[in-house]
Amino acid sequence: MRVQAIDHVALLPLYLAAGAAVLALFGGRFAKACMMIGLSTAAIAAAWVGGGEDRATFAVGDWHSFAADDAAMGAAVVFAGLSVLVAALSGRQTGEYWFLLAVSAAGGITLAGARDLITLIVALETLTVPLYALVTWPSSQASPKEPGRDGAEAGVTFLIASITSSATALMGAALLYSAAGTVHLEGLAAGLDGAEPGLVAAGVALLLGGLAFKLAAAPLHAWAPLVLERAPLPIATYLASASKLGGAVAIVWVVHFGLGAIAGTSTGIVVAALSVASIVIGNLGALVQRRTVPLLAWSGIAHAGYTLAPLAVIATAAGQADAAAAASAALAYAVFFVLLEAGAFAALTAVRSGAALAATGPETRAPLADMERRPLPGALQSEDPGLGEAGEPSIGGGSDVKASAGAAGVHISGGEGGSIAELAGLWRAAPLPASLFLFSVIGLAGLPPALAGTFAKVAVLEVLASSAVWLAVIVAAGAVLGLAYYLPLARTVLLGPAPAGRAAGKGRFAIALAAIGLALLAVTLAPQLVLDFTAVSR
Repeated sequence: MRVQAIDHVALLPLYLAAGAAVLALFGGRFAKACMMIGLSTAAIAAAWVGGGEDRATFAVGDWHSFAADDAAMGAAVVFAGLSVLVAALSGRQTGEYWFLLAVSAAGGITLAGARDLITLIVALETLTVPLYALVTWPSSQASPKEPGRDGAEAGVTFLIASITSSATALMGAALLYSAAGTVHLEGLAAGLDGAEPGLVAAGVALLLGGLAFKLAAAPLHAWAPLVLERAPLPIATYLASASKLGGAVAIVWVVHFGLGAIAGTSTGIVVAALSVASIVIGNLGALVQRRTVPLLAWSGIAHAGYTLAPLAVIATAAGQADAAAAASAALAYAVFFVLLEAGAFAALTAVRSGAALAATGPETRAPLADMERRPLPGALQSEDPGLGEAGEPSIGGGSDVKASAGAAGVHISGGEGGSIAELAGLWRAAPLPASLFLFSVIGLAGLPPALAGTFAKVAVLEVLASSAVWLAVIVAAGAVLGLAYYLPLARTVLLGPAPAGRAAGKGRFAIALAAIGLALLAVTLAPQLVLDFTAVSR
């Protein structure tokens, strides 16, 4: 009987993440601390393993199911770091919350090293399944114990879309396995060489289409604006960063390690179509938004297109010659993008949660009839006709207004991002969150001084310029179009008049904001750090 050798050092970050989840489940009042310490240790372990020689385990011949190379361990560090950031933003929660978040982080760390289709899809589902519950979770222990109608709707939407995409990806993986005779990414290329072209094309389209859901790439993008708007802001932060990084990593691994050597017309058409559709639909959708979270969600769809663009050129002759550079550019862009998204959502969480906490004081407890006649404070008024007229409580999402059966009062939770107009004058009211928000938005636009976004777009355009000029033109045009909504958003925060009644975030957010701010500053001043650990090689 042949027994596979297991490299426990390569699996050390995963062991620590799984241990953090177990401790969070049974940690009681110390669950949050156990989870944050465990994932922080997992991030340190991943950095240590990545700094040494490349490792791989669970071998079948020359193929492995799990690899611990630079790119994999770098992605594991980002997954763990983003999970710790979300934990810091989440306030007081029950042990189950921290358990679910730690399990999702463990799935992301597993995904980072996955090198076969089974491990990859199982890891991606482990990353996603806990989010079914978390998107409907109350924003804090002070919130109602049951999610509002809008929160439940977001959860059901995310569940149905995710299950559909998972089934699609599994069908594609099954077709590729039937054609290649192996699930290992390193063996797909040889196995698919000479296989039935129609079977390969169908498998590639279904697998990449299903994985594109996790990245919120068009046409599997419709869930993102709804779910991010109505989920608690800390979970929206996780969805916009760690979850999307999971989708990007999965697609990069499949295209580069599995399909790169035999990537032909089918792979090129699928990836290019996903990229162009995401850029066009995402930018057009963001242009008409008047609420902050939907704007960031729609623009995130466009950024998914920028992430996929370098992978499309692997199907061309020039792209085949430098496939590693294209995969590295896609992974680097994904890392820069999710860090900037995390910064924007973290700042928004601090501001909106502070406003909500101010609104839940004794002065906001009143009979429901009185509350219906009184306008909300300036920072909580809604200007979106779809979510309630200005001055009226909006029902659903993080700003649910619920009647308390026992006290005949109402409670306003703060997990919703509000309208763009509500951020007017934020620079003067809350300088720290405003600085981080401005830096992130300017970086997403690709403008200095937030050079993280600039370097990300340069890395993508450098690959496209030598392989697919037409796609480079579309990426550049999309980036220019993005200025039409990013710059007005930044101008509102910086120059808009501050309304009365503004409440800034509590001091508990300061450490989290400082941490993500320092991370963004580091990748801006030393982008080579990201470019080095995202360098993908076979």
